[in-house]
Amino acid sequence: MTSPSRARWTPISSGLPIGLALGLAIWLLSAPLTGNREPWDTAGMAYAGALLVAGGIGGFLVPAHWIEVAIGIFSGQAVVLVAGVLAEPASGGLWPLGILFLAIYSLFALLGGAVGSGLRRFMREVGTPGG
Repeated sequence: MTSPSRARWTPISSGLPIGLALGLAIWLLSAPLTGNREPWDTAGMAYAGALLVAGGIGGFLVPAHWIEVAIGIFSGQAVVLVAGVLAEPASGGLWPLGILFLAIYSLFALLGGAVGSGLRRFMREVGTPGG
């Protein structure tokens, strides 16, 4: 039996904060690792791959809230982008276009979240004895 205090907090998801942390990490680690200011300037599909993996990790961790993870990944990156514009206004003339790029690229995080969630649910079903 679940305690009343635990039952009260059950519907609250950790998907959004997990996504925020993953989005912040992608954006903040991109420049030191690739030498590019924006993650989408990296050659190849590294940025899309990072979003896919981050979404997959989040979807696996909170399979019932994988959409919140993708929203968090988008939001975490948007926070860093806007903070950069606020810190250095001369560099931010195209920030609305940057937000649009983030939204489009975040579809990779959404796909990764769906895959991670599906994998976790599959493992749960396979790992349950007797069905």
